[in-house]
Amino acid sequence: MANSSSSNNNNTSGPSTPFEWLSGGLFFGKKAGTPSEIDTCKDVIVLLNGVHESLVKLFPPLSENATSGNLPPTTVVTTTATTEELEKQSAEREETESLLSARLYRLRFLLYDERRQTSQAEAPSSSSSRKPPLVATKISETLSGGNSNNNNKTDHLTRLIPTLLNNIVRLPFETRKDVSAIFSYLLLCGLDGADADAYQSAMHGFRDYIHANFEAIMPRLVGGHGCGIAAASSSVPGSTTPGTTTTHTNTNTPPDMVLHSGTMFRSCIKHLVMYETLVSTTENVERFVFPFLDTYVHSPNFDCASDAMDSLKLILTGGADGETDQDLQYARYQQAATFLERDYEQIWDQRFNAKLLSGPTSNYLIRRMALQILATVLLTRANYKIMVKYIANKNNLIFVMYLLRDKSPHITLDAFHVFKIFVANPNKPPEIIKILADNKVKLCTYLEGLHKEKESKDTQFRDEKALVISTIEAM
Repeated sequence: MANSSSSNNNNTSGPSTPFEWLSGGLFFGKKAGTPSEIDTCKDVIVLLNGVHESLVKLFPPLSENATSGNLPPTTVVTTTATTEELEKQSAEREETESLLSARLYRLRFLLYDERRQTSQAEAPSSSSSRKPPLVATKISETLSGGNSNNNNKTDHLTRLIPTLLNNIVRLPFETRKDVSAIFSYLLLCGLDGADADAYQSAMHGFRDYIHANFEAIMPRLVGGHGCGIAAASSSVPGSTTPGTTTTHTNTNTPPDMVLHSGTMFRSCIKHLVMYETLVSTTENVERFVFPFLDTYVHSPNFDCASDAMDSLKLILTGGADGETDQDLQYARYQQAATFLERDYEQIWDQRFNAKLLSGPTSNYLIRRMALQILATVLLTRANYKIMVKYIANKNNLIFVMYLLRDKSPHITLDAFHVFKIFVANPNKPPEIIKILADNKVKLCTYLEGLHKEKESKDTQFRDEKALVISTIEAM
């Protein structure tokens, strides 16, 4: 009976999979915290504490001398270390990185596996009877400091996400993917899916946590868009050591890290409260929006530039297109319109036209996506004042007319959809009328042959083009 009782106790505290104890190393001396043990761990608190311990070992707080010498956090000044000591340090670092990677991968697996199970489970009769996701809820509560059952034993974990993001470039390739996946999952898990209602609480808890740490997290996500670009140093709150500020540059950001930063950034502003904070003041727009217009979309790396344009589109349009709730969609449109009108000159005159629609760094990708963004903004009802101001400026018309004659048929088509707004304006200023009237013959001749092949398949384009031509001819 004693043996039976002992066996039952072991089964309760050990792995649930049959014979997992055997593969885990009963006869091979399994140690706590080894990758094999992590692979079977289901305790979220243990895994998060392990991540914290690994980060402390990999990126210890800087000494006063090291800080004054502007050394990077991972630099270790050693003048008398022997080859054997250096090899030992390297081996210890590799082991710590391996454990960190294993723990983050395990957390990601537990989150995804939980979602797989809840999505496949039979739907309950009412949304209120669906069980809350234990893993997602536990991670969200622990990181936000809302887990009151741990008697302050997890308070140190409230700085885990900022610390991970500040050191993510120094982490292994696969580990960076896991950090990005966990971050984005917790922000989006309650938005889509038949079981989304069960994840609302966990998602909102993590959203509030990220918003509370906005100044420690958002500069890192925005700054992470730099790839191969000599960007100016920026002071990023939330450095390796809590309570300090470290200066970072973006010149050596790996391309994959740019894509991860973009994914996490867009996951953040999917939430209205964070989008509002992002564009709430001109100062915030200068810090978090202008870098996209000035630098990131001009990256020499195509994937990085394209990702930055995706982020910029979400910012300038408010991300309202993918919003299913009409009230939230309206709020997003209004918030975008407010900041686009408030900072009109700095956005449209000084940057969008001068750097995206033209300029030495403007290329096919930038011009095409910029025209699509511009058309979306101008045709959005909430942006009426912005549209009226934009199409009343003759310089803007000249930019668009120039793009109408671009070598790329895709760009000429996108340019047409902006050009038609100038022509359709019933209250054209005299200078706009003069430009169109002076170029009437050339414009109509050119427009007659513009994308002639599309007219048979796209009747809307055919009708719009005919209306534009007839309007210009009547001037």
